[in-house]
Amino acid sequence: MISFRCWFCNRVYTKPDEQAGTRFECGCGRRAKVPKRSSGSSKTRSLTDWLLESLIYGGAGALIGFGLSVAILSRLFIFRRPADIIVAVTLFGFAVGTLFGERGINWIGQKLRDRENG
Repeated sequence: MISFRCWFCNRVYTKPDEQAGTRFECGCGRRAKVPKRSSGSSKTRSLTDWLLESLIYGGAGALIGFGLSVAILSRLFIFRRPADIIVAVTLFGFAVGTLFGERGINWIGQKLRDRENG
């Protein structure tokens, strides 16, 4: 048996293992899915959700990448073409944000914090 909560209203459900991955409508009216393991996420995502998350997290990653590249280049004057590096790091941040979402943004932030503290 798989025990989990609705991602929206926090209502507790218990479903048989055979129903893992199936979608259903919660009593609150939201669509949910049975996770593969107990305490897993029951949130379902539509194509619009995926596109919005990619845009938001990709944009945040690009912004972090841009800020990071400008901060690095302001300290180092040895680069002949700084615009190339700014574009490359900004695109890298966009790709990390788009592909890995919130985990990717948190990873970039953790690396920056480790650099400051270390």
